[in-house]
Amino acid sequence: MMGSRRAPRILFSSLSAKLALYQWVTKDAKAFHPDSSVLATDCSPYCSASSKVEEFKAMPPLVELSDSDLINFCLKNEITHVLPTRDDELPYWSKKSELLSNEGIKAWVSEKGFLEICQNKTTFAREFRNSPIPSIPTYPFPDAKISQRWVVKEQTGSGSRSTGLNLMIDQAVLHASNLSNPIFQPFVEGREFSAETWIDNQGKAHGSLLRWRERVVDGESHQTTVFSVPDWESRIRDLFESIPGGRGHCLAQVIASKDDRLSLVEINPRLGGASPLALAAGLHSIRWSLLEEAGLSSEIPADPRFTIGMTLRKKEENVRIVG
Repeated sequence: MMGSRRAPRILFSSLSAKLALYQWVTKDAKAFHPDSSVLATDCSPYCSASSKVEEFKAMPPLVELSDSDLINFCLKNEITHVLPTRDDELPYWSKKSELLSNEGIKAWVSEKGFLEICQNKTTFAREFRNSPIPSIPTYPFPDAKISQRWVVKEQTGSGSRSTGLNLMIDQAVLHASNLSNPIFQPFVEGREFSAETWIDNQGKAHGSLLRWRERVVDGESHQTTVFSVPDWESRIRDLFESIPGGRGHCLAQVIASKDDRLSLVEINPRLGGASPLALAAGLHSIRWSLLEEAGLSSEIPADPRFTIGMTLRKKEENVRIVG
């Protein structure tokens, strides 16, 4: 017997090439209960990590699933929890969370209103402009009186490949002509880092793990190192708690200028591609979610300590964590 602990069976959605994340999620779940299991799914039966995980099943695209299909898939595979790993699917799982809950299945996803703020860059910039780390302003067109250099992005979505960086105004306008619904932000020069936390059901953020984004490929960190600046960590915690509705694992992207002024780029309310480093360094978001649900919140540290200097390096699909 393990008290009120029951072994979870987690559906890990949108596996793609996220082998390292799958492995660290599994490790964290087994730290809660040794009989925990994680079923990886993807709409592509031949995604690159499908043959390398402990368990994999192809799943139809979410938009093609009826409610009964979804419930039948989860019940047939004895799923107790759903872990979304891609931005585009977060609204789907949020919408289906009550349906799943009626069957005893927990979807680990933030509240609908929080997701809507994070996924629309204009709304995000407005809601977080006065937060402990202010967001970068967003405009419908560039203005030379505001800045000479601009960043151009789609208003919604997370595709970094379509983003134009550090462009003169004429270049920014040209780049925007190839986007569906472009927005413009003044270019902020500085060093970028990610900040990750875990938010409990009362909206309290447990710790702030900071990591420099030292090498970035298509928006994902391929080399990133954990560091500590106590003042920044405090402000990050306040940031995550400043807008209600965030739940579970969340990460922010922040730019630190040369004078240490911080600018908020975005918040992703999910595990990220480099989140295996956060789990390895002590941000045990999967285990803490399970502890909270089991009524064992007293075992969750309010101010967790992380392993400073730990580094993740990714080459192609091989991920290595050292330190």
